[in-house]
Amino acid sequence: MKNSAARIVAILGLLAIGASGFVYAQQHDHSQHQNQANAVSAEDDVAIFCPTMKTGQLCSHGTANVLQLSGKKQEQWIAIARKYDKAVDAATLQLFKDSEAVLTPEQLKQLKAWFAVGLNPEINQILYSKGLGPKKP
Repeated sequence: MKNSAARIVAILGLLAIGASGFVYAQQHDHSQHQNQANAVSAEDDVAIFCPTMKTGQLCSHGTANVLQLSGKKQEQWIAIARKYDKAVDAATLQLFKDSEAVLTPEQLKQLKAWFAVGLNPEINQILYSKGLGPKKP
């Protein structure tokens, strides 16, 4: 009986750690990863929505490349995209905060999953399939 109780406590502890990691990932600003990701993968050089950021956040360099911007216009675009990403992040976090009083914990978990890191590549594939991605040489 003691072993079963200890196992249950251990499992609950692991679930709590996993859930706190999920919340941290949702609240953590991933913008610093954007430059690292763009430097690592050629695919990220043409990513529209950044694979290492929350759903809906743009890749500043990838979008500049897709839009075929260079020089001063590229620098201006990157600043605009980063400003947008900060606003999206702030709005997403505010949505989560405001929803706490309305949604059950299960519903809030589902809402946060909609904005999880990892959905942007799916959005990119949809855009690419519609001809809205990088131009083929």
